[in-house]
Amino acid sequence: MPSAIEPMMAEVAERPPRGDEWLFEVKWDGVRALAFVDQESVHLQARSGIRCERQYPELAVIPHQLAARQAILDGEIAVLDPKGVARFHLIQPRIHNADPNAIAHLSRSTPVVYFVFDLLYLDGYDLRKVPLSERRRLLEEIVTPDEVLRISDAFPGAGEALLEAAAEHGLEGILAKHASSRYESKRSREWLKIKIVNEQEFVIAGFTEPQGDRQYFGALVLGVYDEGGSRRNLRWVGNVGTGFDQKLLASLYSRLEPLIIDECPFAERPKPDRGMTWVRPELVCQVKFGEWTQDRRLRAPVFLGLRNDVEARQVRDESEPQAGELGAGEFFSKSEKEATRQIDGHTLKFTNLNKVFYPDDGYTKRDVLNYYAAVARLILPHLKDRPLSLKRYPNGITKEYFFQKDTPETFAPWLRTEMIDSDHNHGPVNYVFAGDQASLLYLVNLGCIDHNPWMSRSPNLDNPDFILIDLDPQECPFERIVDAAQLVKEVLDKIGLTGYPKTTGGRGMHVYVPVEPVYSYQETRTFAELIARLVAHQNSSLFTTPRPVAKRQTNRVYFDYLQNGKSKTIAAPYVLRAYRGAPVATPLEWSEVRHGLEPAQFHIGNVRERFAGKGDLFAGVLEKPQRIEDALEKLEGLFR
Repeated sequence: MPSAIEPMMAEVAERPPRGDEWLFEVKWDGVRALAFVDQESVHLQARSGIRCERQYPELAVIPHQLAARQAILDGEIAVLDPKGVARFHLIQPRIHNADPNAIAHLSRSTPVVYFVFDLLYLDGYDLRKVPLSERRRLLEEIVTPDEVLRISDAFPGAGEALLEAAAEHGLEGILAKHASSRYESKRSREWLKIKIVNEQEFVIAGFTEPQGDRQYFGALVLGVYDEGGSRRNLRWVGNVGTGFDQKLLASLYSRLEPLIIDECPFAERPKPDRGMTWVRPELVCQVKFGEWTQDRRLRAPVFLGLRNDVEARQVRDESEPQAGELGAGEFFSKSEKEATRQIDGHTLKFTNLNKVFYPDDGYTKRDVLNYYAAVARLILPHLKDRPLSLKRYPNGITKEYFFQKDTPETFAPWLRTEMIDSDHNHGPVNYVFAGDQASLLYLVNLGCIDHNPWMSRSPNLDNPDFILIDLDPQECPFERIVDAAQLVKEVLDKIGLTGYPKTTGGRGMHVYVPVEPVYSYQETRTFAELIARLVAHQNSSLFTTPRPVAKRQTNRVYFDYLQNGKSKTIAAPYVLRAYRGAPVATPLEWSEVRHGLEPAQFHIGNVRERFAGKGDLFAGVLEKPQRIEDALEKLEGLFR
C-alpha cells in the first residue's frame, strides 16, 4: 500500500457542466485529508503531506466502519453547525491544537465528521487508474456510515439543481467530477468546483499598524503565487482587517512576530505600503470575500482562520488557472469540445478542441493548448517584448498553412501590438506580442503551433540580446550536428563565452550566446561568421559553407550565421514544432550533447516531466548577458 499520495485537485468553473457523465457532490468546507487504513490503525494525511490524526482522535474508529483490511480513502474533515452545514471557522480551533487535554475536550464539544468521497486503494489493489464511477461503487460496498464517517453523496447530471439547493442552505459550493476520471495527483479539469461563496486560501506576507482602540495589528497583508511558487512571483491581492476578536488578534500576532523581516516579499510592492510590516510568507489563512476586482484585488474580505494543511507555495488565485503548472492537471478536459476561460483578466473562447492537428500521432488542438498552458511559465520569459511572426496551421500540420506578420483588426483588441518598420515590406508592420498566458493561448487557438520571435526586444529592436549559432543538417545524420555543436563549445570555452544548446525540434540544433543588448545585428552576425569560419577551418570535412543550397555538400553541417539579422525569427525554446511526432524545441545540458542524442526523443508526450525536473535550462540566456570585446580579441587570435 502506498505510504503517501498527493491528492487530486479540482479547477474552478463558472457553471456546472451538463450531462449524466458528471457526478455532483456538495463541497464540504473543512480540511482535506487522505485516510490510510491498515488493519486496526488509521493515519490521516493533510494536503500539505503532514499527518494530522492526533487532532481528530474520534476518527480512530474508521477501520471499524470498513469491510477491508487495507484501504486509502479520500475525503474532507468538517465540523457541522446546528443546521448540518460545514463551517470552516468551527474546525479552526482543532487544526492547530497540540494539547492532548484540549484535543480530548474539543472532540466531545466540537466533533468532526469525515465525509469520504473516493477510494484509492483496497486490499492489495491500487484503484487510481480505475474510473471514478467504479471507485465509488466499491466505496459504497465497504463503508458502513455512522455519525463519524459518512459517504459524500454523488448525484449524476444534477448540477444546476444541486447548486441551487446548496445556495439555499448557505453552502460554499459544489463539485463536479467526470464519472470516467482516473485519480491523478495534480489539479485537473476532470474535477471542477463551482463556488457560491468566494472563499480560498491566501499567504500572509505582512500586517498593518493598528488604528484606534485595536491592538497588535490592523489588517493582514495577503498574497498568492502566480507562477511556480517562487518568491519573485508572490503577488499582493489586498488586506483583510475583519473577522478578528481580541483573543484572535493576540494569538495571530504571537505567530507573526517571529516571522518579521525587513525586505518586502512581493514581486511588486503594494501601493500604498506605508505602515506595513513584512513577514516571511509561511502562514496560510482562509478568507471569505465578495469578489475579485478588475485589478485582481479582494473586495470585502473576511478572515476565517489559519490553515496548516496547505503549503504556502501551493496557494494560487483559484479563479484563474495559472501558467506553468507542469505537474498540474490539463487545462481543457477531454469532455470539452469548446470552452471559455478567464485568463489574465480576459475572457477567451476556445473552439474545435477535438480537431486533429497531428494525424499520424492523434494529437488534437486540445493537446496543443494543454501543452502550452502547462509550459507557459517557461516559454513566456523567452517571448516577452519580442515581435512574433505567426505561422498558422488552422487544420493541422498536414494541411495548408500560412504566414502572418501584420496583425489584422479581427484580432482581440487587448493583444499587445506594435507598428515596426520592416526592411522586407518597405513599410511598417503591426507585429503582435505574447507576454502573458492569455496572449499565448489566444494565438495557439488560431492555429499557431510553434512561436517564432525576434532575437531582440522592444524597444531595443536594433540590438539583439543573443548571438545565434544555427547548425542545419545537409543530408547528414544527427551525430554530425552533435559533433559540430561540440566543436562550437570548444571555441566558446577558449574565448571565455557561455553558450546554451537546444534542439530545434527539427533536425538541427541552436546554441544561444547571450550578450548585452548593446551590439548591432551586423556586429553579432560578424561574430557568428568568425566562429563559423574558424570551426570550418578546424574541420573542413564536417561543414559546408556555400549560401546557395544547390552548392552545399551533403553529409555536412551548414552553419547559418546569416540568420543573425533584424526581423529574422527562429523557433523559441520550449515551442512545439509542426512535424510528425510532435517534437519540442528542447533546451539541453551540454553533457547531453553527445552521440545518441535525437531531437525526436523530446516530444509533447514526455517533455513536461523533464521540464518539471530540470527547470529552465535557458534561464542563463535571459539572466547572464555577456560582453564580446575580449572574446573577439581571443577569437581573432585563434586564426593565427
